[in-house]
Amino acid sequence: MTNSGPRRGWAVNETGTAAESVGAVEPADTAALRKWGWGLLLLFACSGPVIGDIYDGKRLLFGFETYPILWWQVAYAVGFIGYACLMAAFRRQAASMRVILLGAVLLRLPLLLSPPNSDVNRYLWEGRLQVEGLSPYLVGPLDEAGAHLHDDIHAGINHPHYHTIYPPLSQLAFRAMATVAYDIKTAQIVFTLLDLCVIFALAQFLVLLNKPPWLVALYALCPFVLAAFAHAGHNDTLMLLPLLGFAYFGTKQQWGFAGFCLGLAILAKTTPAVLLALLLGRSWKGLIVAALTVAAGYAVYFDAGAQLFDVLFKFSVDGALNNPFDAIRQLIEKAGGPETFLSQRNKLAAVALIFAAGYIAGRRQPLVESTYLLLAITVLLLPIIHFWYLTWPFAFAVLTQKHRWAWLTLTGSIVLYWYADLAGQMEKAGVPGMKWQLPDEIVLIIWVPVALALLIDMLRSSKTQSTT
Repeated sequence: MTNSGPRRGWAVNETGTAAESVGAVEPADTAALRKWGWGLLLLFACSGPVIGDIYDGKRLLFGFETYPILWWQVAYAVGFIGYACLMAAFRRQAASMRVILLGAVLLRLPLLLSPPNSDVNRYLWEGRLQVEGLSPYLVGPLDEAGAHLHDDIHAGINHPHYHTIYPPLSQLAFRAMATVAYDIKTAQIVFTLLDLCVIFALAQFLVLLNKPPWLVALYALCPFVLAAFAHAGHNDTLMLLPLLGFAYFGTKQQWGFAGFCLGLAILAKTTPAVLLALLLGRSWKGLIVAALTVAAGYAVYFDAGAQLFDVLFKFSVDGALNNPFDAIRQLIEKAGGPETFLSQRNKLAAVALIFAAGYIAGRRQPLVESTYLLLAITVLLLPIIHFWYLTWPFAFAVLTQKHRWAWLTLTGSIVLYWYADLAGQMEKAGVPGMKWQLPDEIVLIIWVPVALALLIDMLRSSKTQSTT
């Protein structure tokens, strides 16, 4: 597949001409942007181990007694400014792949010294359950059957009343990590290494699509990507890597490999199951291979029966977080409008997703674009949008060069996501009226600028298409 010509996206400057080649004489203002960009991003990365556990209660830090997560938000904002400066510099004069990849590694190293998110505790403990011959689908953190395995890692598990929500490939990865090194750092390092693999995969994909390789910097140096994996240690890279494989092999018309990769992605997290719709009408071979791969993965834990999927339905009605549509819905309810239960909302979202999947699949656009759009819609329809979920469509936004200003805006505004964790810490400290949640007003502050930026992107895209 080749590019059809210059597009108004990340790869071109404001006049629509391609970014200058690597090695050209760099103007002074571009050099300044580059230096400030790298400097501020490195400052953000190095702040991780200095701040320490951002989920601590109030403590003395930088001469002030305050909640560490406030300093983390400041550090993230600094990193975002650096990222914006660096991307502006790269659009004027592209950096070499060696510089980008070296920068990606160097930015992740200090963040690995930070304590990860508590999700990692569940990864390792569920892995230990399996090493001891117990199924995480049948034994939860509060169940008596696993009481003899309660330890410091177990003590940090969030939502302990739930059995696991993670599919078989994730479980096998957890088991392997618990076998090799039963330590929360193990998961943080493994999923960061997979994050680097995602970067290499994106770089290869960009070459296949005949697009500038430097665009991989958009993902490799993005602050919320750094926060999601190197800092927090989330397992989504285990899904992202095969997802890219699905789109890569599908673009090359190698549908057997594409179906296998999609099956692996579904076995890492269930959300990519919606992408099965994209194989309808494209390749029955790919669809069958994907289905067989998923079936083989679940067969490993078949003894759990219906418990394999039980938590998925319970977790989906646990509450809404950081969803702009739910924020609007809840504000309408507070103003005296009709009440809509979350279960009803989820049914409506499911219907909307089915229609979206059918529409996108029927358009038969390039697979990478269809994957991007369907993942973006899926994330927006989820009742809970954690910041690391944004990495799913974002990786494909880099490949498609779509909605540049919307993504840049969201990269900045998502700093407010951590208000929920700040509120949770204040709740633990006994501050009246505080609880772990994002107020609807803050959710709208996050998303309304993104919607405006998206409108600008769409208008510019429409104008560009009308002149070509």
